[in-house]
Amino acid sequence: MSKPRRGLFERPLAQALIAALLVFGLLAAFLLFSHRSAEAITTTASRNEVRVLATQIEGALRRIEMSIGFVRDKYIRVGLHENAGTPAWQASLRQLELELVHLRRGFPEAVAILVTDAQGKVQASTLDESPKWDIGDREYFRRAREDGSTALAFSEPMLNKAGTRRVVVAYEAIRSPAGDFVGVVAVALDLQRLQDLLLDVDVGRQGMVSIRRSDDSRLVLRWPEHTASQVADFTSTGPFQAIRRGETSGSARYVGIVDEIERSFAFQALRDYPFYVVIGRAVSEQFAPWRQTATVATLIAVATLGLLLAMQAALHRSRRQLARSQRSFDALIDSRQEATCAWRPDTTLLTCNERYAELLGAEAASLPGTRWIDSVPEAKRAEVNATIARMLQGAGTLTTDRRLRQADGRTRWLRWLDLPVFDEDGRCVEVRSIGQDITAHKEAELRLRQLALAVEQSPNTIVITDTEGRIEYVNEAFVRTTGYTADEAIGRNPRILNAGKTPAATYGDLWATLSRGELWRGEFVNTRKDGGTYTELATIAPIKQADGSISHYVAIKEDITERREAEARIRQLAYYDTLTRLPNRSLMWDRLRHAIAASERSGSGGMLLLLDLDHFKLLNDTQGHQAGDALLREVARRLRAALREEDTVARLGDDDFAIVVENLGEDRDEAIAHAEKIAEHLHRAVTAPCELGLPSGLYHVGASLGLTLFRGRAETADGLLKQAEVAVARAKDDGRNLIRFFSAAMQAVVAARAELELKLRAALAGNGFRLYYQPQLDRSGRVIGAEALIRCFDADGTMISPAAFIPLAEETGLIVPIGEWVLETACAQLRAWQREPATAGLTLSINVSARQFHQPDFVGKVAAAIERSRIRAGGLKIELTESVVLGDIETTVLRMRQIKALGVRFALDDFGTGYSSLSYLKRLPFDQLKIDQVFVRDMEKDTSSEAIVRAILAISRSLDLEVVAEGVETAAQHELLLTRGCELFQGYLFGRPVPIEDWKLERPPS
Repeated sequence: MSKPRRGLFERPLAQALIAALLVFGLLAAFLLFSHRSAEAITTTASRNEVRVLATQIEGALRRIEMSIGFVRDKYIRVGLHENAGTPAWQASLRQLELELVHLRRGFPEAVAILVTDAQGKVQASTLDESPKWDIGDREYFRRAREDGSTALAFSEPMLNKAGTRRVVVAYEAIRSPAGDFVGVVAVALDLQRLQDLLLDVDVGRQGMVSIRRSDDSRLVLRWPEHTASQVADFTSTGPFQAIRRGETSGSARYVGIVDEIERSFAFQALRDYPFYVVIGRAVSEQFAPWRQTATVATLIAVATLGLLLAMQAALHRSRRQLARSQRSFDALIDSRQEATCAWRPDTTLLTCNERYAELLGAEAASLPGTRWIDSVPEAKRAEVNATIARMLQGAGTLTTDRRLRQADGRTRWLRWLDLPVFDEDGRCVEVRSIGQDITAHKEAELRLRQLALAVEQSPNTIVITDTEGRIEYVNEAFVRTTGYTADEAIGRNPRILNAGKTPAATYGDLWATLSRGELWRGEFVNTRKDGGTYTELATIAPIKQADGSISHYVAIKEDITERREAEARIRQLAYYDTLTRLPNRSLMWDRLRHAIAASERSGSGGMLLLLDLDHFKLLNDTQGHQAGDALLREVARRLRAALREEDTVARLGDDDFAIVVENLGEDRDEAIAHAEKIAEHLHRAVTAPCELGLPSGLYHVGASLGLTLFRGRAETADGLLKQAEVAVARAKDDGRNLIRFFSAAMQAVVAARAELELKLRAALAGNGFRLYYQPQLDRSGRVIGAEALIRCFDADGTMISPAAFIPLAEETGLIVPIGEWVLETACAQLRAWQREPATAGLTLSINVSARQFHQPDFVGKVAAAIERSRIRAGGLKIELTESVVLGDIETTVLRMRQIKALGVRFALDDFGTGYSSLSYLKRLPFDQLKIDQVFVRDMEKDTSSEAIVRAILAISRSLDLEVVAEGVETAAQHELLLTRGCELFQGYLFGRPVPIEDWKLERPPS
């Protein structure tokens, strides 16, 4: 068997050759790879560093631009371009200068911030000596004035005005709303401070970092400094040519113009500003490691191991250099006070600094791997994702405001500068972001907007003036209230509203309070532009500056005209009679007490006079309430005219008037004479004929006057009123239309009335009332029912006359509870009768007073009494007098029908003695008429009475009403009534009123 032939590659020479070729091939490949790797690493590092440096510079310039824009807008908004020299202008200028100083603190690279007028004279700045400067000769000022732009621009590097620093001036022209040039806002940037940023970049011994203008490549700043670079022409260099073609970043390699050193350059243009940043590293330094590796590589043929070690060392150094570059970048990021992070395009966090974690309320170590989009409020995520998509599609660096939700649920606003990082294929591999917390700024903006809306839309008038009282601001409510437009009011004094109706003391108190720095509150009566007056409730407060000095005054005012008018109407309703405009009983009572107290102090007598119009009810009933109201108004007018202004005339109700007169004199006789004279004068004034528009012509009114005198507190107001009432009653009893003084005899009457009132109250509380029953018979002599008559007994059993106690009960209101007792007692008796066959058909009549009938709950009380006693309601009859039914006829008819619906019947008592008309009688649902005993008693000897009885009987027959003749005392009267057709009778002839225990059905005629 033959040995297998060895292949060519198995031969040692071939193997050696192959090995040599492999080694040298690998060596050549390695050298080429390492050269390109070194170049790529250095280029990538330079591009990252130049991008970060450009971002820092752009961020600083953006903040400067925002500040300049704020100052420029504030200058126009507060009107500093006009009204120069006025106090308001000077105050606004001082305020602006304070804000410049505040802005300067946020820009360590700024030497000064200043504002000039249109001639270049400095008006405000952050330097004490700046107001003495004039920059009108500066080239940048002339450009700002002449080019018509308001955009941010930058000057050439120059020495500052003091000649101590090299600066670049960032500036914007200030133009009025009309477009006129009115000045410049400028920020001088210290190139030395900006150079500190360049020093952070490690470019080696022969490297350089510079900032140049994008429009002409002129040098702004270079490190290390080189005098020739300030004048050399760099327009032919690769970075400048690339920027002119529209590129924003890139790299280039060329020999330096001023020092002839070959460098590898990376450049980045600022997106919004006319500058680009260049970082250049010397090629000789950049490829020094590679040359060392090449030297070692020449020994590879001798020592492969040495070559491999050299390759390993070169690779290690390359990696270490990249790590150093990354650490430098990370250190730069962590040293910033802003929030920084890096994230993938899907918002997954790669890294973040402590500030970022602090703002989210989380631990920094727990955040990488989470998606920051989850901390964005859900309603805003679609908008944020759209912004990210635009950036990834090539929009480049973006500045956006985003709201992030903290771990505790609260949200914060951050302003982000997002810098996308792309790979060689143009795909975004990560985004690096720098965020500034602007939560306080956003909240301040919101509060300012809310405050502005609140002030402008406030329903209350708001006015701001300077310390001299000149108006600087008014809101819309001021315009609506006063009629003056804002333009008409601003610059003028609030005295334009002075109606001359506000007391001078009010203004004195106002300024005294404000001068002490205190809040003042009070009322003004002002004038609108159209001349109308209104009342304002004003709260005025001083606006104090930080040093405590007052700069302005703010007034918040409310139109309270309607409130004051309503209060006046309420007072009028509470204390004055609506018909006559006279004081009512309440106000009269108060003035009477004051008069008594004044009399006590002075010793002078006074008078209380009550006036009651005679037959006023008759006028009302016959001529209507309009005539009655006209008479009351006329009497009120006459009384006011007949008395002094300090005397009181009041209407107590209906036709009752009261007059209080003071200072009648200390001597009693003199006071009496004076009072009598006044009373007679008032009587003549009131009783003079008056025109009421009646068909009969002038109306002749009568008046009964009662008066009583007082001196000091011998009598109370209540006692004086009772005395005057007694005197009026005496005037009426004596024939009406008279004047009566209260006397000692009348006092006895007052005492007797008071005693009787006590007895009535005691009787009501202690069963002192009883019902007496007087029978009613038909023409056959059969008892068909009875009338229940109330009787009152005092403690010792003595009967009190009904003629004495019933009028008093009416007057005091006791008639209502007494009438309720009568109703309940009568129903109980009627129930007892209805249980017995012999008395089941009897009817029982009760008398109801006008006061009781017109109680709102009277119908309900009748229904309740019927239900409790369980009577047949047809057996109950209610007797009413004509005084009850006259007046409000509609209400009376309605109430009677409601009661008749229960089954109760009605009788009209004392018919013929009043003033009712037949039309009333026809409308009212009566079942029975009772002929008054006056006509029955006189009919035998008085033909008129006999005629009235015949007429009543005829009327009742025509209206189908029963008729009861009251007060039949003799057989002759009974016989005469029978012949006239009367069917029912009641009177002493058939039986006197007796208590129920003495009641008998069969009573023979006497």
